[in-house]
Amino acid sequence: MKRLLSLLSFVLISLTLIPVTHAANDTVPGNRTSMVQQSEKFNDLSDLPQDIKDKFDVLIRDHVFDGVSDHSFGLNEKMNRAQFAKVAAMIFALPIPPTGTQSSFADVHADDPANGYALPYIEALKTAGLTNGADESGKLYNPAGQVTRQELAAFLVRGLKWQDSGVTLATDMTVDDWAKGYVTLAIQNQLMTNIAVGSFGGSAPSTRKTLALASFEARHAFQTHAIPATGSPTTAESLPPGITVLPTKIELDETVQLSVGDNYYDANGKISTTGQPPVIGLKVTGPNNYEFTLSQIETLYSSGYLDISASGGLVLDNPVIGQSYAGLGKIVVKEVKSEGDASITASLTHIGDATASQSYKISPMRIPTSIEVNTKDMVVLAENEQPQGFIFTIKDQFGKAFNAASALDRTPYMIQYELERVSGEPSLQSAGGIFETPWDEVSPDSTNSDNHVLTWQLPVDKSGDLNKFMFKPTQKAVSPDGSHYTITASVINKNTAESVTSAASNLAIYNWKDYDPFMKYELDMLDDHFAAGKYLFERNLISSASDVAAMNSKFAYYGKEINIIATDDKNRRIDITKVLKDDKGKPISIIQQVSADANDSILAAPSVNTSSIPVYKAYGIQPTELFNVNVTFYTPGGSKTLTKQQVTVDFAEPVAKAVALKNTTLQFNLNTVYTILKADGKSEQIKGSDYLASNPYVWEFLKFSDNNGQSVKTESGFFKYFIQATDQFGYKYQNTSDGQLADFIHNLDILKVQITIDTDNKYPPKWSVKDETLKDKIWIDDQFRLHYEPAARNADGSFDYSKKNLQSFSIELITPSMQRSWCTVTLSN
Repeated sequence: MKRLLSLLSFVLISLTLIPVTHAANDTVPGNRTSMVQQSEKFNDLSDLPQDIKDKFDVLIRDHVFDGVSDHSFGLNEKMNRAQFAKVAAMIFALPIPPTGTQSSFADVHADDPANGYALPYIEALKTAGLTNGADESGKLYNPAGQVTRQELAAFLVRGLKWQDSGVTLATDMTVDDWAKGYVTLAIQNQLMTNIAVGSFGGSAPSTRKTLALASFEARHAFQTHAIPATGSPTTAESLPPGITVLPTKIELDETVQLSVGDNYYDANGKISTTGQPPVIGLKVTGPNNYEFTLSQIETLYSSGYLDISASGGLVLDNPVIGQSYAGLGKIVVKEVKSEGDASITASLTHIGDATASQSYKISPMRIPTSIEVNTKDMVVLAENEQPQGFIFTIKDQFGKAFNAASALDRTPYMIQYELERVSGEPSLQSAGGIFETPWDEVSPDSTNSDNHVLTWQLPVDKSGDLNKFMFKPTQKAVSPDGSHYTITASVINKNTAESVTSAASNLAIYNWKDYDPFMKYELDMLDDHFAAGKYLFERNLISSASDVAAMNSKFAYYGKEINIIATDDKNRRIDITKVLKDDKGKPISIIQQVSADANDSILAAPSVNTSSIPVYKAYGIQPTELFNVNVTFYTPGGSKTLTKQQVTVDFAEPVAKAVALKNTTLQFNLNTVYTILKADGKSEQIKGSDYLASNPYVWEFLKFSDNNGQSVKTESGFFKYFIQATDQFGYKYQNTSDGQLADFIHNLDILKVQITIDTDNKYPPKWSVKDETLKDKIWIDDQFRLHYEPAARNADGSFDYSKKNLQSFSIELITPSMQRSWCTVTLSN
């Protein structure tokens, strides 16, 4: 059967060939001192191994190849079929016909400004039987066409007149059936090599480097009349699960700052998952600028495709890649032991020269030099039960957040909090759990109420910026003058008891009724927008004010939460979120009523936010560009109304701008019987194949798979957050529980997130068979349900999942703005 030799397109290559004469022998001379080092003048050849440069020297010396410029050989440039015809004619010593103006191919013309020069060489290839053209009829040559690696192998083997009949073919999914004999001979006779374990990369473009080295070997075999080896091929390994293309390039993050004492473990030798460990990012790419995800980099590393080493004072973790969420897909530095120069080298072990090395200057050990507080002044109402806090950030000498001291640093830095009551009654208690024991200023079990100064020493937070002094009022009334405190946080060297640095803040506690006259109230919807109800109204999802309660329960993700911002005469913000309770002690909404200056303009209704705080939400039905809103709310001085508060409303249809997946690589076992532990203590069981046969909704399936293949799942982990979308208003929509699943389905419909099986982009499905008629079928219907039909059938015609041949597939989420997210699922029996 006639096959196209659509040879690799390598652009910007200028090959200079002399008339067809061959050197007597193109092997590398034993005495290199007599040889002109032609490769040295090309910058992109200078770092190649010497034995490789020797081969380039021969090819450049004999004018088989020339550079693309005075200083660049163009290792990775592309070459078209016209340019390759010159190389092939030379290495196989083909007789070149006299220059003519007529070609036997309809698309080859002498007056073609780009490829006309190649007409005689193309005719030489045709006369020698090395090409029959690029189409079934043999009328076209396609001089500008590309060359794949398998086509290059076929061309070279045919030029050597080696026969592929009787050759035991290697199993390689990347090589088409017609080319497997040629590729096997090319590999066994070292004309070409695989680009990864067991993978030739047949359809990948052939680089100029590949062409040059393969031409060198083919030319030598031609001159020596080499007899091809036809032994059995070595066993080929397939690509790792979830890897669909071969990595070809690797890069290291050069911006990482490392200091002596950086480590990945806490003082007890346990892996630290708090804060940011010293990690170095990797970027791994493949053909056509394909970029591997973090989880795929983990897979490449665990499968032996990545080799990482370090020198200098760096000690890498084991395993080098991964270990925690913060280190996912990154190089993890276990410890930094000394100052000076250090380097890390990363190599793609099966991809020839794909290596990256990065030098790092190790700085001196980090020490705390300053501390900052998030606010210098705070006012809290005595009635407020909401926890409050000051956040103190410790900085090192480099201006970075200071982490807890490393094992190399023998100085036990602590953070010391001092709470001094300057005036007024005791009115604070601990909150937030950072103190070893709870405390209350007025509790006799905790402290003496006459003691105006309390101190605590606590470890420095591992992340450096989460040192929190948390408190809340005792909810007991204070005097009209209030209670006033100073809170000081100091970094202490425990060995010397000296304070390294400190910062302080002031705190005042007032009764709301006493402080109300000093407070200014504003609506937090000023100069903001919300997803207006016009869209819901037009879709008949709401029709009148009586539908508000139903709308709140089903479409809680629409609308804008209305809050009152309270500030005092010094412009200090005061939290009044949870200061009002009913007779049963439950918080009730501060806001009592919301109205507008136009009928049917805004609907507002009470709801509960994610913190179980009663709130009001507003929904526009007939929105204009601007609303005047009247809000009535409670204060101790009586109800107050903010009139004609202007609110800007955006009422476009919500459209997803981005989607996100929690996990991008999942495992799903067809034969596993999954046990689902329910919240009520009961359990239910379902076999993986039965579940998949039920055509689940895509997001149901993704969450079902989300547990790394574990057979026992708790209900809380079974339906946990997986997919999140963000619309053009900046609002996030996510599924958080089984009970909200129906809402989430409707959410995706409104947000117009497309869901497909990724068949032609980054992660196409993989089968264990090549015959299209034997492949399992998988698709997603217009209801977002997943359908999987094995090709194998039982005697009664039902699907036989035990004989599935689908190995993996990817589900793709696409937004109207073409934001894409993929989740790769590996199936097993």
